[in-house]
Amino acid sequence: MDPKVNGQLQTEWGWLVAIYLFLGGVGAGAYTIAAINGFMGESLEFSTIVGLWISFPALMIGSAFLMADLGSPARAIYAGMKPKTSWIARGFWIISIFMVLSFFHLLLHRSGSTTADTSLVVISVLGIIFAVLTMAYTGVLLGASKGIPFWRSGVVPVVFVVSALVTGHFMIMLGVAVFGESAAVETLRVMAIEAAILVALEVLAIFFFLQAAFKTPDTRESASRILRKRLFVVGYFLLGLGIPLVLMVYIGRTDGALDGGPTLVMVGALLGLIGGLILRQAILVCGALPTWNIAGFKFRRIARPKEPKPAMGMLPPH
Repeated sequence: MDPKVNGQLQTEWGWLVAIYLFLGGVGAGAYTIAAINGFMGESLEFSTIVGLWISFPALMIGSAFLMADLGSPARAIYAGMKPKTSWIARGFWIISIFMVLSFFHLLLHRSGSTTADTSLVVISVLGIIFAVLTMAYTGVLLGASKGIPFWRSGVVPVVFVVSALVTGHFMIMLGVAVFGESAAVETLRVMAIEAAILVALEVLAIFFFLQAAFKTPDTRESASRILRKRLFVVGYFLLGLGIPLVLMVYIGRTDGALDGGPTLVMVGALLGLIGGLILRQAILVCGALPTWNIAGFKFRRIARPKEPKPAMGMLPPH
């Protein structure tokens, strides 16, 4: 129990789940940006290629982190059960369908298909739909945890969607800066403007999220804790949002040749990606069961102790 807060902090979900949420957001965000850029002409063609190559691997690696948190890959078999009542099951099918769509989109694009082909257009539209559902699902999943009011805010899915678009966009920019040629400078300039707009939207989303959290006693203690975290304030607000925003505005407003442009893009993109990971970890670890106020007395909620298992020798086998 942290003496600085009233509620009991959750300890079940930590860095492994945060990385899973981060990579899932990167994959879905990169696909969304890539698919949209695919409809915008040849000037952004390279960004589409990079985004498609990022999406599917990011989802696969993120799923591996989730399995590592589960402790056994065999448990993943049961994840898709009962989609009518379980958000975990719904998310399993949403992500699975999205992974299939992103994989086939990559195959069609490599085969030379263009947006003039009906099959690619259909997969692109369906892929964008399931990408948005994947980005929103992580926030909805947290909201389904009724015991932690900090996660139940309707702003949480919005924060996760916007952050996923930002991190996916930054990952594409990083790929374009590393593998692109001199012709990619104009592409980076256009994407820098887009990134600045997305980061500004994320600033607004996180502001409204924290403001809403401070309005109710049950979530105020979690909001206070997250703002006391140096990693969140410095790592997310300053390094993950502030510096990338300044760099993207500078790159986007520069006319003609930009000295060190790819280097500035890489620095801003890496900081933005680190900030996206810190955001998810901070929201997870600062979730707390609220304090009950009954007849003027405060009661802390505590987790129910686990039942001893027969294999431990504490109970006779059934």
